[in-house]
Formats: sequence, structure tokens, C-alpha cells
Amino acid sequence: MPASSRRANGPTCAAMRRLQTRNPVDLASFYNAPEEVPAKLAAVREAVGRQCANLMPPNFERIGDDDVARLFALYDAEFFRGLLAPAAARSSGRPISFRVSAAMTRAGGKTILYRRRTPDGAVTSYFEIAVGARMLFMTFKPPFRPVTVCGHACADRLDALQRIMEHEIVHLAEWVTFGKSRCASRRFKDLAAKIFGHRGATHDLVTPREHAALRHGIRVGDTVRFAFDGGRLTGRVNRISHRATVLVEDPKGLPYTDGRKYRKFYVPLDRLTSAPASA
Repeated sequence: MPASSRRANGPTCAAMRRLQTRNPVDLASFYNAPEEVPAKLAAVREAVGRQCANLMPPNFERIGDDDVARLFALYDAEFFRGLLAPAAARSSGRPISFRVSAAMTRAGGKTILYRRRTPDGAVTSYFEIAVGARMLFMTFKPPFRPVTVCGHACADRLDALQRIMEHEIVHLAEWVTFGKSRCASRRFKDLAAKIFGHRGATHDLVTPREHAALRHGIRVGDTVRFAFDGGRLTGRVNRISHRATVLVEDPKGLPYTDGRKYRKFYVPLDRLTSAPASA
């Protein structure tokens, strides 16, 4: 679930056919009237306060795989009567896996169907729901700005995390029922609206690029300096994720499309300083 668009990793056509025939979830039975959704969401949030110590206070500073698993279980119980997890396990052959990712720099979450062949030739598969922690922890810090996830204004990290989990749950439920899922589709948007009251399918959490600009004054294209091997190098910022990719012109480097040769360095943002473009 990135800032502007998202496409979940999909199974093969054969896997889709198998998923469609293994006890799909009756999604129509889980639609909620608009007036019912806030109470259900509040019940989940209240249960988080009792069962997920890491996620309280709402602008939590820690989150683990177990917290993601517990949050899913609370949603499954409140919105799906506990039927979604076993349906997903029947569809793939194994229980759902949950993970916190520090590597995601655009997606708030991902739902993936992994298929792996064992040494004896057998194929195992399982669903995984991953939550991107990096952008959550970069958001809701000074200077504060409005944050929207799935069309809803979010007041804190827990609020945003809940919307991300809801989005991934719709992917999982749609996959289990129909064998595929795509959040740009009309069906996905209708399901998200009718189950969770979502009014969108994207987020505007603080991205690494925005964080770099706000906290470090560094942007893609900037000329920067950094310490290396006892000296200082000057280069241009080519990309920003959890670190900056800096290209330093060097005749022994690799050729780029601008006709010059560069060496590539991955530098923590707090180790960069701005430099005049002519330096």
C-alpha cells in the first residue's frame, strides 16, 4: 500500500484456481452498515490497549511481528468472526505469517502469497502480511502535518497502523475468495468501503524523501559532502531510501547515461552535509 498506487504480488494462474475452490470466505456476509463500523474499530483499538503493550501509547516507538499478528487476530474476531485466518490457511496450506519490515520505503503494508519448492520437489505456500515500520516512525513527529490513510484522517501511529492492517486484510480476504487481489479494482474498493468504511486505498505517510528534506535538508539532486576513508568526498544525491545513494564522479567508476563515470556510495542521511553545486 504505497502513497499513490499498489499491486500485491500475485500467485500463478493455477494457484488462483486452487485458491478459488478451497472454502472461500463469504465476503458478502461481513458487510457492515456505516453506523456500525466506528464501534467495531473502537473495540479493536480498545483491545489493542489491553493485549499489545508495545502499541500503547498510540504514538508507539516499538512494534514487533507478534504485535502485527495480534492486531490481525483482533480484526479477524471483530469483523470476520474468526473465520478469515483458518480460511487463508486452508487456501494456502499453511497459517498466515506476519512480519514487520524496516525495508519498505513506499508501501505501508504488503500481502504476499509465497510459493516455494522444497528439495524433494514439493511446493509449499503461505500468505504473509507485512507492515512497513519505517514510515510509521517517521510520521507523527514535529513538524506535524495532516496524515491520511485509506481516505481517513489519522491522529496517531496506531490510527494509521489500523488503516494499513484493514487494507491488507481486504487483500487477504479477496485473495482467499477470488484467487487474486488488486486495490485499484472496483471490487477491492467496494469491499474496503463495505467492510471497513474506507474512502481510499492509498496513504500519505511521511516518506524517506520527505523525511530527508524536513529533518536533514537533503533532496534528490542535491550536491553533498561526506567523510570517507580519512577524507571527504563530494557527490550528487541520486536516490533516498533509508540511506542516500550518492554518486561521486570518478574516471574509474561506472558509466551513466549523462556520459560521465561515477562511484556509488550509500550514506546515512545524518552523515551528509550540503555543498555548493560547483564544488
